[in-house]
Amino acid sequence: MSRLYLFCIVSLQEQKKSEMKLTVLILLLAYVPLFIILAYLTDYWRRNRKSEKAEEKVYPDLSESLPEKPRMLSDESPENCEFDNLKEKLLDLFEREKIFLNPDIRINEVALRLYTNKTYLSKVIRLKTNRNFCQLVHFYRVREAIRLYADNPDLTISQLGKMVGFNSMTTFNTAFGRNTGYTPAEWCKEYRKTMRNGEQDGRKRQIA
Repeated sequence: MSRLYLFCIVSLQEQKKSEMKLTVLILLLAYVPLFIILAYLTDYWRRNRKSEKAEEKVYPDLSESLPEKPRMLSDESPENCEFDNLKEKLLDLFEREKIFLNPDIRINEVALRLYTNKTYLSKVIRLKTNRNFCQLVHFYRVREAIRLYADNPDLTISQLGKMVGFNSMTTFNTAFGRNTGYTPAEWCKEYRKTMRNGEQDGRKRQIA
């Protein structure tokens, strides 16, 4: 009888263990897919966040920091016509009278000759030439230096600089480089080389 009782108890315990194992298995089968789905969604969300942050770095929102659009002058604007007229008068002084050759040229003096003031003239130069007064003077001086050297390749770099109004060779070199991409010496060397090649080509054509 006692053996039967023990057998029943052992059987019941085994049955409970089996039921517990089955319960755990069912729970695992139920929750594992849920955990997988949650892990996938979490990873997807993180990747989207990284992508959004990357886009923010590449395409920052500048709407709050953008300045107001400046007022543009129309072609028919009286002020714009005045700018054009003053620009033409200024360039006439540069082209015809070559006032840029004066090593002591000052914007105040040029403004007086044009019956205007320094501030207004500076504004016209900036808007109409995309340069300031000093850069405009340097542009014309460099252009004149190129013309002079083309007429007389025997001129030295120092002579060229002084002839076009530069008191400093350093300033001459800097201005020449900004307007041509070469130093005066480099440009003159290239010019002589081009001229020699041109003469040789001309002689070949004459021989042919």
